[in-house]
Amino acid sequence: MPSSDSPHVLVLGAGYAGVHAARTAGDAGARVTLVDPTGQHDLAPRLAAVAAGRRPAGDAWAPLHALVDATLVRARAEAVDVDGPAVQLDDGRVLEADAVVVTIGAGPKLPPVPGLDARDAWTLRDAPDALRLRATLPDTDRLIIVGAGSTGVQLASEAALQHRQLDVHLVEASDRVLGQLDAPLGRRASTLLRKRGVCVHLQTTVDRVMPDGVVLCDGQQLDGVVVWATGVAADGHALLPDAPTSEGRLLVDRKLRVSGRVLAAGDVAATRDLLGRVTAQSAQIAVQSGRAAGRNAALIARGRLPRSVSLMDLGWVVDLGGRGVAQLGPLDVAAPLVDRFVPVLHEAVDLRHLWQTGGAAAVLGHATGRHEPTDAALRRAERPALRSVG
Repeated sequence: MPSSDSPHVLVLGAGYAGVHAARTAGDAGARVTLVDPTGQHDLAPRLAAVAAGRRPAGDAWAPLHALVDATLVRARAEAVDVDGPAVQLDDGRVLEADAVVVTIGAGPKLPPVPGLDARDAWTLRDAPDALRLRATLPDTDRLIIVGAGSTGVQLASEAALQHRQLDVHLVEASDRVLGQLDAPLGRRASTLLRKRGVCVHLQTTVDRVMPDGVVLCDGQQLDGVVVWATGVAADGHALLPDAPTSEGRLLVDRKLRVSGRVLAAGDVAATRDLLGRVTAQSAQIAVQSGRAAGRNAALIARGRLPRSVSLMDLGWVVDLGGRGVAQLGPLDVAAPLVDRFVPVLHEAVDLRHLWQTGGAAAVLGHATGRHEPTDAALRRAERPALRSVG
């Protein structure tokens, strides 16, 4: 158990990278402070099923105290001083530490489409998003999802499966769904979507977003609830205005350092794989980079040399509700019947995340269907999350 004399690591953000960084730094003997305005960890791979109503509302998040043994500061980070290192909070406090891990600075990618307002856009990035959609879909006639990556495809499939009355449209600018995966997986996902009644619009863009619908590039107008799911945008300069970035992501060295005793992990960091390629912004990379950053932050805080990090893309698992597609290294899982095992694999990955952060107690308390939040906790979760950046 770290003592008050232990080296101090400050972690900004409680997403997948943040909770793993905090857990790993604590396991390495550091005294950890976790800065997050919500006090909860959103379980991103579950959000589509929660939003559609197939999973209970309590599956969308877990309280941070159930996952990490750290001092929680409920505030928003506004700036990082790399010389301290120190972090300026929105409540006027300044927190100093021996090392800082930045895992915030990314949010939904919202392009300059007329009518698309970042303040009002429907997205699916956190528990409040999922709970808002969950409350709205039963009384909705049409759902229009823009973006056919994993989030958009999962939501379209889950919503069509759970709400038979719903006319679901999936709009994608490229020529196939799940463009980040091998083509056979995208074709299989398209087949499953269409069997569930989803209307898939490929090579189609949105010209304008209206308060209750969209106008497509071919002039077609679709009225309904619009969810924007076109990916993740990073803004590393929000907290570190002088740090080098690439497409908004903080450039880090092989040890995940931005500068000196400040490290970065997750979607905001331009981490690299074994071949030196910039990694995708995904939960699995966030977990790997968060764990590595936490370990290195603890080493730096002790005055020791950090270790080089090489991340590995282990594949993708896309649960479409009862079926799914997966890319496991060179292996594609998409054939009929075999695709029924994908949700099981998806559940195993989810449980592994809980085990690595909160151990057996987290698995027992927050496995699917196990978390029954109080009405007060639900009301808190339904409020729009105060994101530090993005």
